Amino acid sequence: MGQEQSTLQNNDNKLIDNTNKINNNEINNNENGNENKVEKENNNENSNENKVEEENIKENESSKENSQKPKTLKIDTNLENNEKNLTSPLNDYKSPVLSVKSIRKSYKSKDFLSSNIIDCLADLSSTTSYPLDHEIWKNLLKKEKIPVVTSKQCAFDMNIAVNIVGTEIRKNNYLTKNFTKLILNLLSELSSCRGYKNDINIEMRNSLYITRLLSKYFIENLSNKEIKELFDSDIEPKDTPNNNMDDTSKQSTPIFEETIIKKKSKLEFLIEELFNVLIYLPQTSDNNLEFYEEVLNSFITFTASRYQNNIENTDNYILRTIFKVLSEQENENLAGKVITKLLLNVIYSNDQKEGLLAKVLKKNSVYLNSIARKSLYLFLILTNQPNQLAKNELSNLVNEISNIQESSSIEIRSEIPNLKISFQSLYRLICEKINENEEISLLLYQLISQNASFRSFILSKIDPELLLLPLLQTLYCSFKEKIDFNKIYTLLITLLIMSQDEIYTETLQRIEINNPSWFMDNNLKIISLSNFTLLILFKVIQINLGKYKDIYLHSNCLAILTNLAIKMDNIHYYSAQKLVGLLDLVQKKYFKMMKVNQDKITDNKEEIEEKNVENKINEDLIMLLLEIINSCLLNSLKTNLQLVYSVMREKYVINKLKEIDRFKKPVENISYTIEFFESKIVFDEDLPSSEEVMNQIVQISKSWDPSKLKKTEPIKFKFEEEKDYSLFFLPYIYNIIYSNTLMFVH
Repeated sequence: MGQEQSTLQNNDNKLIDNTNKINNNEINNNENGNENKVEKENNNENSNENKVEEENIKENESSKENSQKPKTLKIDTNLENNEKNLTSPLNDYKSPVLSVKSIRKSYKSKDFLSSNIIDCLADLSSTTSYPLDHEIWKNLLKKEKIPVVTSKQCAFDMNIAVNIVGTEIRKNNYLTKNFTKLILNLLSELSSCRGYKNDINIEMRNSLYITRLLSKYFIENLSNKEIKELFDSDIEPKDTPNNNMDDTSKQSTPIFEETIIKKKSKLEFLIEELFNVLIYLPQTSDNNLEFYEEVLNSFITFTASRYQNNIENTDNYILRTIFKVLSEQENENLAGKVITKLLLNVIYSNDQKEGLLAKVLKKNSVYLNSIARKSLYLFLILTNQPNQLAKNELSNLVNEISNIQESSSIEIRSEIPNLKISFQSLYRLICEKINENEEISLLLYQLISQNASFRSFILSKIDPELLLLPLLQTLYCSFKEKIDFNKIYTLLITLLIMSQDEIYTETLQRIEINNPSWFMDNNLKIISLSNFTLLILFKVIQINLGKYKDIYLHSNCLAILTNLAIKMDNIHYYSAQKLVGLLDLVQKKYFKMMKVNQDKITDNKEEIEEKNVENKINEDLIMLLLEIINSCLLNSLKTNLQLVYSVMREKYVINKLKEIDRFKKPVENISYTIEFFESKIVFDEDLPSSEEVMNQIVQISKSWDPSKLKKTEPIKFKFEEEKDYSLFFLPYIYNIIYSNTLMFVH
């Protein structure tokens, strides 16, 4: 995915470079000549558009997949031939203004920027400096609401237009300070609405929306130094509002003075104000809800700058500023309130002011709504930053989150409880939505691994099936779709943490369930949760053995199986068959590989080494499966007679493994058990049925003496999180965001 995004981004950058090269040519035509040229180009565009539509129809008929991709300009991005090969409408225009206008004519998105907005953006990106009381600001920010991006095509269109405008601002802002003035105007609006008694106005929403779009371009293309200059450069006094202005325009002045007096950067003020909006803005009207979502979008865009460069690089101006604001003493408890509010959004966002029908539909939906989803994205981003950047502050706060009594969304609006949420409400949401929301599994992992109180709450539930079954279903169905190993790892680690608690595993053995409708391997009717968990893990291991051969997946599955086996009672006949069958499958692979290595079919050292590593994995897998069987026989043979029967039926598997020194200890106990029962079973002239053999095993088990088996120390696995876990989770989080939002379409 990263490679694909990089390619698209390079193409966009080349488009901008081509445009800049054209823009640097001298403009010798007069105004009338330019108008004639534009008119002529428009005619050409209409012809070109018809051809593009015909091509798109053919593409749709030939490939459904291609039809879902956004249309692109017909541009040869080879810079050496750009003047000859460009067929974009851009190639006949020589100014940024006409370039942006030409894009609007080329694309047909209904929700694309209007002529007024494009004119204003093009003018602000030019070499002309516009004071804060100029008419252009009113036209840009107050005249109309800029439409949000609602499709991939529109997001692609918008990205091209913003890249052109951003390129010009990058070149000209040191002279004009127009972007800096946009930030000052936004700060003025944010400061004037503190208290949030009135609905958010269109000027504030437009200001933040444009700031976010341009910031994305700056983050992706500029250095830290350049970004700092864009946000924090000073403006001339002549560019501030004068005393003849109306009251609305004068609002820019106090913020400008405040940044000087407190010696804070404008970016610090902006982030501080946006955090206050995130915590305190009532989500009670359409305008407020739309602005609140834009605040979340802005923070996600700011923090996504971490992923644009080396993931281990913490020298990041915007991120450092965000964490500086969160850790300042004067902003007491700000970090705690932020992460608490984000979690409350996840839990209660479906209770926002809406009609009854909308509430019913949302309640029955398996998907998170937009604000809940983006709040969760931001929570995961902020709390998974590396220690040297976040200084462990936010991850430590995750450990301190505690439980309170369930509340309605109305009750929590009056005051945000610091680091207190309803575990029951969150637990219910996770159970309902973990199947269809990948980010929920990340939240569950983070809380269960880092917060002891939440982990205890989960493991003490008397109805563990409410969480465990959706989690197992997600794991089971993951192999039927496109494989996402990050998702599978997260689910397995969560299961491993839960399996470490012996009381929890004993609870799983006592609870019986009917065969879930999504489990298609066998109609089991009634089975314990513990046995059903074994079946899912056997299935995962078997698929991995045959196709993927992922070591990390193997080790996690076996660790969970081993933890469950310590207290395993009443193994289901189907689980016993699958366990012994898996042992048979792995030992066949093991001996086949040994024979290949002995015959020395190849002299390729790399190939030989690869096969040796693979067979070492098979050997470890056999050893753990033998330990699981041995543990069940040693600790509770009389309640695991189905396993005894399965081992007896496949005793040839055990006999073959006697030859290997490493397997001797567990094999001795298993072999003794087989011999004990076989010696006491009475065969009539006719071969006994399975039921008759099982009845005899039950009777013989009454005389079983467990002291005859050699005692072994039980093996138990415990998950330990790596110090640099953010190197795994941050790219995973951003991949989810890039896949599920339109903010980063290239």
